[in-house]
Amino acid sequence: MSRNKKSRKLGTMMTVLERKPKKQELLADPTSKESRRKRAQEQRKKHQPVEVKRSRATQSAKDRDVQAGRKGTRHGGPLADKIRKINAEKREQEQTADE
Repeated sequence: MSRNKKSRKLGTMMTVLERKPKKQELLADPTSKESRRKRAQEQRKKHQPVEVKRSRATQSAKDRDVQAGRKGTRHGGPLADKIRKINAEKREQEQTADE
């Protein structure tokens, strides 16, 4: 490899601003490193204290779901309701076929 490749080219000089931008200005720009770093820090998962983990481990799964706001249902949602409805219809058909 020649020394020519290793040397820096002077053609791409960075423009220097008259003054350094303030932190609030950097945070206002969504593409700046500071704003991306702050957003990533806010979205980072927070670790729970050991006491909270111990208390959650002793709870039942249903209690944890209620506490999380899942209305006390272990498997809730429109798809679960649809499956329950289909299963109920199958049971009714089997009962009528048995009689």
